[in-house]
Amino acid sequence: MMTNKKALKSKNIYTALSPDLINGYVILEGNKIKEVVTLEDAGKKPGMLDGAEILSYEDHFIMPGFCDFHTHLLSGAMLEQDGILRYTTSPEEAARYLWEKHKDNPQKKWILGGAWDPILWGGIQEPSKEILDQYFPDTPVFLVNKECHGAWVNSKLLEVFHISRGTPDPENGYYSRTLEGELGGYVHEGAFAAIQNQIYERMSDRELAEYAVSSVALANRYGITSVGDVAGVGPLREKAYDILEKENRLSVRINFYALMDDGMESIKEKMNVYDSPLLRCGGTKTFIDGTPQGYTGYMLEDYSDRPGLKGSPLVEPEEFIKRISEFHKERIPVRIHACGDAGVRLSLDAYEKAFADQGYHGLRHSVEHIESIAAEDIVRFGELGIVASVQPEHMPKYDFVNHPFHGILGRERMKHCWPFESLRRSGAILAFGTDYPVVDFSPFRGIYRAVTRMTNEGEPQGGWNPSERVSIHEALRAYTFGGAYGAGREGELGTLEAGKLADVIVVDKNLFHCAEDREAMFDMQVLLTMVNGEIVYEK
Repeated sequence: MMTNKKALKSKNIYTALSPDLINGYVILEGNKIKEVVTLEDAGKKPGMLDGAEILSYEDHFIMPGFCDFHTHLLSGAMLEQDGILRYTTSPEEAARYLWEKHKDNPQKKWILGGAWDPILWGGIQEPSKEILDQYFPDTPVFLVNKECHGAWVNSKLLEVFHISRGTPDPENGYYSRTLEGELGGYVHEGAFAAIQNQIYERMSDRELAEYAVSSVALANRYGITSVGDVAGVGPLREKAYDILEKENRLSVRINFYALMDDGMESIKEKMNVYDSPLLRCGGTKTFIDGTPQGYTGYMLEDYSDRPGLKGSPLVEPEEFIKRISEFHKERIPVRIHACGDAGVRLSLDAYEKAFADQGYHGLRHSVEHIESIAAEDIVRFGELGIVASVQPEHMPKYDFVNHPFHGILGRERMKHCWPFESLRRSGAILAFGTDYPVVDFSPFRGIYRAVTRMTNEGEPQGGWNPSERVSIHEALRAYTFGGAYGAGREGELGTLEAGKLADVIVVDKNLFHCAEDREAMFDMQVLLTMVNGEIVYEK
């Protein structure tokens, strides 16, 4: 007999309310959590489990679904379908892999893969189009790099968009060129964004919806039940998600943030139209800089290895502060991409000015990434109530000693890169995310990185800036409650407690016992994912 009442039983129930694990039951009724009880309390109330379907998970780990606060869902979906190059070790290997994947599909309109890592390619930042041309002379190829601020392209792609030797570089970007002035096959920042936007404009909402199902399915497989889908890297087409919701194919909650350049009225309309439990517009996203590794991060002092260069803001500071104030006045939550320490400071200055002029309003404004920050600005996150939206898997993952950040930022600034524990101690709410597809969608990789601060090779011993390591409880809380709080949904998501929506997952191992074990964390299996009390993934 089917019942809408279920009881998930385990010796290891993590509620995200405290680090204490419960040996007992998570009782669900319909799409809500009815109660979380110990075995002892359940035994004192024999009728508590009446009519419930008991799902027993013994030593496995029950917890709230992950709330990944920073993703680019459609871009990730395209990479999943067309080809992820994250672990390839050279351009030649990447091109060959893509050819093997697509050689039996000559009618394919585009190849939109990527996530290639220059570090794994021996430091190659701007690969040549000739390598792609050997394999794909007739199909446009657009392969984003791991930071999603540039792309490797072939000659056919450049031809389709009428980009030639004489095409001038766009504002805040460039086309790579050979010494002879010929196009090289790499497009950066403004050039990257312009081409990418044109590709997606040529794709229908239905096409994008069929791409999106790949990321939705992957999210469920990783125990992700809610995402913050932010504009700025690839398409953010809410109508594609709307198609999936109407067809009952949307099994992850999407809180999306439209690009500020879309305009105030457009964003207000989206917030009004998209406000369902599964699909809602949470506000807006904007950029103040690029990334330090691309030398486009806005820095307070010169880059250590490029004297005279410190980057510049994408918007003049006075105008930027005015824009943030205008959106705050209209009660629209703002998320600011700021990787450089000057970009972070300007973002905080903008929020502080808006609060001083208009009051706090309780909005969940955030700063995204915070790769570099001046020590004196850390406490301002807690003082101002700004969400620290950070991505642990952005930290160095390979060959720590030779990582480019040492030369780019220098020893002193490296002390304050990704300062998770200091931000938490300041009173800031940490909201963890992946920035998928910039990195793997797996939350377990980010948890390992946050609690160890070590590379995949276990370097440096004891962790990089070990005082910035966070506990497994704080890492899990940042990946559950933190994302829910950032989205303004902590009243219904992010913890296991009575009355909240039944977004619950079961994980293979007790994360408190293996969070510092790279092999265990990278191979972690999700056994069950529930959204709204319904099973959307089961291993």
